[in-house]
Amino acid sequence: MAKKILFMTTRQAYVPMFWNAECEAKCKEYDFEVDIPCKDGDLENPDWAAILPKYDAIVTTWGSPICSKDFLAQAPNVKVVGHCAGSVVNVVDETTYDTDVQVTTANPVMAEAVAEWSLMATVVSQRRLQKYAHLRPYEVPYWPETHNMGDIKHMTIGLWGMGDTTRHLLKFLAPLRPGRILICSTHASDEELAQYGAQRATLEELLKESDIFHCLVGVNAETYQRLGAKEFAMMKDGAAFINAGRARLLKEDELIEELKKGRISAFLDVFYTEPLQSNSPLVAMDNVIMTPHNAGFTGRDRFFPFLLDEFNRFFNGEKMQSGISKSRFLTMTNERMGR
Repeated sequence: MAKKILFMTTRQAYVPMFWNAECEAKCKEYDFEVDIPCKDGDLENPDWAAILPKYDAIVTTWGSPICSKDFLAQAPNVKVVGHCAGSVVNVVDETTYDTDVQVTTANPVMAEAVAEWSLMATVVSQRRLQKYAHLRPYEVPYWPETHNMGDIKHMTIGLWGMGDTTRHLLKFLAPLRPGRILICSTHASDEELAQYGAQRATLEELLKESDIFHCLVGVNAETYQRLGAKEFAMMKDGAAFINAGRARLLKEDELIEELKKGRISAFLDVFYTEPLQSNSPLVAMDNVIMTPHNAGFTGRDRFFPFLLDEFNRFFNGEKMQSGISKSRFLTMTNERMGR
């Protein structure tokens, strides 16, 4: 009998973003039936209690209801929830783990896209591209000593966090053979670090020793606004600060004050106010490159197919590739804090 899956979003705009011909082909292959109540328009206050009982699985995304223990009590047949985005903190809670419902996410797909962006930011920062890429062929470049590009094979790359994005980025960096890779993580094992040729470091060591510093840790109570004036002052002259994680890992005004000195540069994808306002001091800085929170945009067409593969593994009694345990859930980004 076909397994019935509910795409539990209220926004019609998300349907063409995620649902495609590959999804239809996988549903036919796996004998899945997917219902999308909002495919003909946005839903206002849907009666989920009346809808849920007939489904075996739920797909959530941004804005979906929280699949708490009480909410899932209305869905007696649901045994797996898949999140069509990254962190699951906004769509499940700790009580979810008091049930027998399993949780998975398309985070590995999104993380690969963010890692691609992070690789780009690494190479652009290493080559100080922002200092000369705007020049026309007839212009004479200004090359003070502080603008000289370095050889990545002599550089230290610092990574704060050891999640899916970091793991993808480490694979992408390997062919470039950085001089040294330092990782600050509370849960990465020594064996895993050794696998990637990385060394464990404290956050202070990461700040002081990195030529290129990446913020890739989740935002939670321990990491919220962890970086401020004291931490930025630790960074080397000429170092690059890259943030494809969350804006509130740091105190933005204190980063701005450090950047005004011209001592370090930054490559930023996330900001306290989005979209970034034209009067932000960041806009006028020639030592800052910014993108509009789109590091993870590529690959969205693969989110839903990935979850269908996960559901197929689950229903066949196999281990899911991106199952989220309670301990992993507790380390993931809290979107409300991350904004």
